[in-house]
Amino acid sequence: MTRIAEAWRRVPAVSAKFLLILVPSLVVTVSLFSALFFYDRYQDLQAAQRDKVATIADINAAALSNNLWTFDVQAIRNVIQAIGANRELVCVEVTDDLADGLFAWPGPSCPLSGDANIERRAIRVQNLQVGTITLHYDHKVAREQLRQEVVNTAVLLLLMLAGTIAAALAALRLTVGRPLRRLIASILESERGGGLQPVDWRASDELGRVIQAHNAMLARLGQEEAALRKSEQRLALAITATRSSVWDYDLRTGQYWWSKEFPALLGYGPNDLTMTTETWASLLHPDEAERVMAESRRRLRDRAMAYTAVYRMRRRDGRWAWIEDRATAQRDPDGRARRLTGTMSDVTERVRAELDLAHERNVLQVTLDNTDQGIIKVDGGGRVVMANSRAAELLNIPPDMLTGTPRFADVVALQRRQGEFGEMGDDPDLYLSYGIGGPDGGPHGGLDGGPGGQPDEPAGTIDQPFTFKRRRPDGRIVEVRTNPLPEGGFVRTLTDVTVEARSAEEIFNAMQELEKAYADLKETQANLVQAEKMASLALLVAGVAHEINTPIGIAFGCATHLSGRTGTLAEAFERGTMKKSDLAAYVATAAESSRLIEQNLTRAAELIQSFKRVAVDQTSEERRRFDLLAYLEEVVTSLGPTLRKSRHRVAIACSPGIQMDSFPGALSQVVTNLVMNALTHAFPSDCKGHMVIDVDEMPDDEVEIRFADDGVGIPAENLPKVFEPFFTTRRGSGGSGLGLHIVFNLVTQSLGGRISVDSVAGDGTTFTLRIPRTAANPQAAPHPQSQPQPQPQPSHLPTPVPLETDPA
Repeated sequence: MTRIAEAWRRVPAVSAKFLLILVPSLVVTVSLFSALFFYDRYQDLQAAQRDKVATIADINAAALSNNLWTFDVQAIRNVIQAIGANRELVCVEVTDDLADGLFAWPGPSCPLSGDANIERRAIRVQNLQVGTITLHYDHKVAREQLRQEVVNTAVLLLLMLAGTIAAALAALRLTVGRPLRRLIASILESERGGGLQPVDWRASDELGRVIQAHNAMLARLGQEEAALRKSEQRLALAITATRSSVWDYDLRTGQYWWSKEFPALLGYGPNDLTMTTETWASLLHPDEAERVMAESRRRLRDRAMAYTAVYRMRRRDGRWAWIEDRATAQRDPDGRARRLTGTMSDVTERVRAELDLAHERNVLQVTLDNTDQGIIKVDGGGRVVMANSRAAELLNIPPDMLTGTPRFADVVALQRRQGEFGEMGDDPDLYLSYGIGGPDGGPHGGLDGGPGGQPDEPAGTIDQPFTFKRRRPDGRIVEVRTNPLPEGGFVRTLTDVTVEARSAEEIFNAMQELEKAYADLKETQANLVQAEKMASLALLVAGVAHEINTPIGIAFGCATHLSGRTGTLAEAFERGTMKKSDLAAYVATAAESSRLIEQNLTRAAELIQSFKRVAVDQTSEERRRFDLLAYLEEVVTSLGPTLRKSRHRVAIACSPGIQMDSFPGALSQVVTNLVMNALTHAFPSDCKGHMVIDVDEMPDDEVEIRFADDGVGIPAENLPKVFEPFFTTRRGSGGSGLGLHIVFNLVTQSLGGRISVDSVAGDGTTFTLRIPRTAANPQAAPHPQSQPQPQPQPSHLPTPVPLETDPA
C-alpha cells in the first residue's frame, strides 16, 4: 500500500489521477451489463426466427393445397423455390400423400445433417390431408445478426467511453484546471510587477471562494489608483464614442489646443500636427476654406453664443472627411469674444448617406415618371410630397401643380371645378379627409369648408386600405387604390383600367357559355358511364347462359336416357319377358342417372345463385357483409366465357376468412373493369397472358388488392392520364376511355379507398387498391357519375409476384 500511495503521489496531473479511477470503473460496469444484455438478445432472436419459420410454414401449406390437389408440378416447384429464398431455411420438403411424391430443395439430399430445426405442417384440401410441408432451419442468421450487433455496440460503447472521458476531462478542466491556472497567472504577474490583475472567475465552490478572496485583496490595493484615473477615462470614452475631439482657442493669447482625438479623425498620430490655427486652416478643402474662415471671423463680431458649421478637411491618405464643427463663445461684459471652445466630429458617413438619399430620391422620381401607374404620396399634414407625371395625367390636372407640395384638398377642389366628378356624388374624395384634417388644418376635410361642401360637417377618416373605380367625363375608367401610412397620410395609386373593364363583360359572357358546355359534357359523361355499367351486366348475362348450359345439358341427357330405359323395361314387363338381370340393370342405370341429374342440377343452381348475387350487387349498390375470397371467385367465374375465348388466365391469391362490410357491387365492377382493361390493352393477340389478383390484410384494418398482369405495360407518358375520363389508346377499336375512370371513382368514393398504378413498358402493369374492410359511410354508396371527378395522382409501387391458384 505504501508503494501504491507513493506512486499515486507521483502522478503529475489531477486529470491523470481522475482517469486512473474513471476508466477501469466504466470498462468493468459496461462489460457486465453488455454480457447480460446480449445473452437475452440471442434468446429473443432465436424465438423470433422460430416464429418466422412457423409463419412461413402456415402460409405456404395453404398456398400448396390447390397445387398438390391438381398435381401442378411446376407450380409446386416454383413455390418451393420461393420458400427457399428465406435465409433461415436450409432445406424444404413437400410430400404428396396422394401420389407418393416428394419435392425437395435445394436438392434430393434434403434433409441435411447438422444444426437444424424442423417445422412441419399438414397440407389439407377440404379437411383431407393431401401432403406435408417440412421446413429445416438453423440459427446461423441469428448468430450473424447477434455478431453484427455486438460489433456495432462495441464500437458505439468505445465512442461513448471516449466521449465520456473527453467530457469528464473537459468538466475537470472547467471546474478545477482553468481557475487554478488563472489564479497562478495572476500571482506570477503581480510578482513580476505587471500590475494587479484580478482573476476573472466566479463560482460558489471552494475554488471560487478562494479566487473571490484573492480578487477582493487586489481590489483594495488598486482602489486609490482607480479613483485617480476615473474622471479622465470617462471623458476619453465619451469623446471616442461620438467620434469627436475637443478644441479650445484663446483669442487673447492666440493659443490653440485640441485633444488627441482630432489628429486621429484625420488619420494622423497624436504628435503629427502642430496645435496652431495655421495648421487647422491648411487642412481645409480649397473650395470651402474661404467660406469657413469668413464664418470663423464672423463669430468674433456677432453676439451669438453657439455656432455650427460643416466642411471638409484633408485626411492623411489624401481623402476628404466631412467635419461638423460646434463652438461656444465666452464673452466679456462688453460682448467681445474672449475664448472659443467646441467639438469637431467626423460626419462623413452621415453626409454621404444624405447625398445618397438625395440621389435615390432623384432616381425614384425618374422611375415613377416612367411608370404606367399614377402614384401620389400625401403626408400626415395633408400635403402631396411625392407624385409622378402619370398621376397628373390621370387626375387631369397640370403636372407643375404636384411639384410644389400642394394640399391634397386643393387638388380635389381643382378637379371638382373642372367637372371631373360629374354626376358621381358618392366619390370618396368628396367626403373623406383620409385622416389629414380639413383644408385649413382643422377637423373638417371636405371642400368649401366641410366634406361635400357642408360647413361644420365632421370629416371622414380611414384606417384601412380601400379601392374604388372612378369614371371620368371622357369615358376612361381609373382604378384608385388608397393605403394609409402608419405615421399619417396615405399612398394612392391610379391605374387606367378602361380596357380591362370593357373586356370584363366579354369574359362574363364567355364564362356562361363555358358553364353550359361543361354541363352538357357532364350529362354526356354520365350517360357513357351508365352504358359502360350496362355493358358489364351484359357480359355477366352471357356468362350465365354459357356456364349453366353444360350442367343443364348433362341433366337433360340423363333424364332422356332414363326415360328410354324405363320404356324398354315397361314393354318387357307387359310381355312377361322381364328378367331379374334386366331389372338389376335398370336399377343401376336409374341410380347413376339420378345421381348425375341431381349433381348437375345442384351445380346449375349454385351457378345461378352466384350469378344472381353478382348481378344484384352490380345493379343495386347494396352494402352487406361478404367473404372476400368467395366473392372474388364468383366474379372471376362470371367472366369465365370471356376468358375461355382467349388464351389468358386469372389467378387469385387471397387468404380465406377475410370478411368485408362494404359494397360488393362496386368491388365487382372494379374487378370486371380491370380484367376487361387488361384483355383489351395488355396482351398482344398471339400471346398467352397471366393476371393475378393478390390480396393482403393491412394492420390498419384495410385490405390491399393488387391486380397485376404480365402484358406490354403502359408507356411512361400515359401513366399520369390512365384514370382521366375518355382517355384511351384504343378509341378506334371500341375503347370508351371510361373503364379505369369508373374504377378510380368506385375505389375512392364508393369503397372509400385509394388506387395507384405502376407500370414499366414491356414488363406488365400493377394496379394497387387500398380499401377499408368496413366502409366509412353507413348509407348507400353514391353513384359514381353523381360525384365530382377528381384527377388521380398515380404512385409507383413495386410489382408483387404472388403465388397462383387455379381460377374458380
